[in-house]
Amino acid sequence: MTDAGPTPIVPKRLSAFISHHSSQVATARRLKAMLADHGIDGWLAPDDIAAGTAFDQAIVDQIARSDAIVLLFSAESDQSRHVKRELMLGEDGRKPILPVRLEDVPAQGLAYWLTDYQWSDWFAGEEQAVNRIVAAMTDGPAPGSPAVAAKTRPASRNLALWLGLAVTVVIAALAGGFWWQSRGSDAMAGGEGAVADNPIEPGIWTSKREVVKILFPEEIAPEYEKQFKALLENDPDPEDCISEKIAARPDVELFDPGHQSSCTIGSFKMNGGRISGYLNCKIAGDPNGNLQATIRGTYTRTSMEFDNVVTMQTSQGMVRFRSHETQKWLRGPACGA
Repeated sequence: MTDAGPTPIVPKRLSAFISHHSSQVATARRLKAMLADHGIDGWLAPDDIAAGTAFDQAIVDQIARSDAIVLLFSAESDQSRHVKRELMLGEDGRKPILPVRLEDVPAQGLAYWLTDYQWSDWFAGEEQAVNRIVAAMTDGPAPGSPAVAAKTRPASRNLALWLGLAVTVVIAALAGGFWWQSRGSDAMAGGEGAVADNPIEPGIWTSKREVVKILFPEEIAPEYEKQFKALLENDPDPEDCISEKIAARPDVELFDPGHQSSCTIGSFKMNGGRISGYLNCKIAGDPNGNLQATIRGTYTRTSMEFDNVVTMQTSQGMVRFRSHETQKWLRGPACGA
């Protein structure tokens, strides 16, 4: 009898459930083929439900087995009840949701489900979109890239390798506790009356930030979590100036004094005691890097309070966290122009 030795362990292939509207099945099949080139199995209901299998149960079972839900977002899928159910099942099963925009249209029917997630744009480059999906699912660079060896490290250690970059970019975007960069008046959304006149006091404001929870990676060594929180929460310069002009009619400069961050803002509203908006930033030196955030909060003449969800994707991985921020007016008169 020949001793063939121990049976080699074959690593489990990752699986992505591709959620899509029936009108986008051709694109879904192309995505499935491209993911297969990276060692990830895509699953499509039209192609992969065996004959005689109950359609609804097959979808429930496959979502439970999948490692992520990849949503092909379009105007049609935005209004699809089937797609919404698939996202709900994914949320219930704590599956990462990876939306890929096929069209540059705003989410409406799915806005509630997609607010906190990282987006990729298929129309901006198919390969780039696929690489970002692969990076998100493997917590590292796409297979075949020079840095692929990094994904063999534990997620917490991988996070530590680019923690400095993440913190640098996030703190730059959060400079002084304020967020966004102006890209012209077309960056503002929400319609007339979305921004109130004279809502806050001009002068010196101070900020305090708390990282409430790191949402991804889900498992992170306590020492790295402590370091991450300390770096984001310990602001060496917590004071900033809001000029009379900005205090009288807030715009994007309220969130990025001096335009320090390469960001855009959308759907910005500050009226009736409530603040909301969406942030999107490019990351200098990383062509695939992106930082996105949602901001929801309240304000009075002398205070602001925000709850934020921040998602940062770099070539080395992704981090998502919730933060809570408070701003308080300290003194006047106004400074700056």
